[in-house]
Amino acid sequence: MGIFLAARELLVLLVLCVAWGFHYVVVKVAVVEIPPIFYAAMRMTIVAAVLAPFLRWRPGQMKLVLLAAFCFGAINYAFLFTGLKLATASASAIANQLYVPFATILSVIFLKETIGWRRIVGISLAFAGVAVIAISKDQDVDGARIGIGVGLVAAATFVEANGSILVKKASGFKPWELLAWFGLIGAPCLFAISATIEHGQMAALAASDKKLIIGAILYSAIVSSVFGHTAYYWLIQRRPVSEVASSTLLTTFFAVSFSVALLGEPFTLAFIIGGVMTLIGVAIVVLRAPAAAPEPGAPESIVIAPEEEAKR
Repeated sequence: MGIFLAARELLVLLVLCVAWGFHYVVVKVAVVEIPPIFYAAMRMTIVAAVLAPFLRWRPGQMKLVLLAAFCFGAINYAFLFTGLKLATASASAIANQLYVPFATILSVIFLKETIGWRRIVGISLAFAGVAVIAISKDQDVDGARIGIGVGLVAAATFVEANGSILVKKASGFKPWELLAWFGLIGAPCLFAISATIEHGQMAALAASDKKLIIGAILYSAIVSSVFGHTAYYWLIQRRPVSEVASSTLLTTFFAVSFSVALLGEPFTLAFIIGGVMTLIGVAIVVLRAPAAAPEPGAPESIVIAPEEEAKR
């Protein structure tokens, strides 16, 4: 197949990118109705329930995975969904790409990976692009606080990048097991965080559009998490990691397109400049990365267990 994806794999990839891109719109609409961390807690409850059959206790490995679960199943969503509430969905989609630079930096620090000047330039360009969006005033819409929201989404990617380091030090876990543990640990943690810093959850839920909220939660849990990560893992089993990872930048394109078209978010010059800078920077980092690099995903990341990397 050379550098080109087969028709079946290309179709799966396009569906995946559309599904993940549309998820930004789904979450943005939902967190207007109910508190964002409360929404995330309900989402992870569904993920835990669906993937419960995949739970396995692996002696000697659980400390790393349970710590990673706090990163991938709880703290990241507290930041990410709150950031989505405060910023526009399109700005959040761009900021979420910072997972790749953060993961690369942490790989250098903790996994002793070496990077060349091209990836350093890419990392710098990605951060600069997000900064352009965060400090711009012309993308502000009613109720949005772009700078704070983008900062929270960036914090979510940093937490996820730390989680990827923890998981890569574990062994014996398949992606579905990891997602199951992320849901099991994440749901109660998110409910606890919501109870501590949010208020009026049940009143907001009672006053919300029930069909919209139920649909959004199911979309987040089943389509974005279960289907999304299953499809992504299926793809990287069949294609080079850099090929699939770079193609998932399409997710951001779809996310921005849906946000502008369906939510009426502004598409300004500053946003275009910052977005292009970020995506070019991330593309440089991904295309220059080794095959064992952490995997980018949207709106959350998926990581591959070391034993699975060895099979590719």
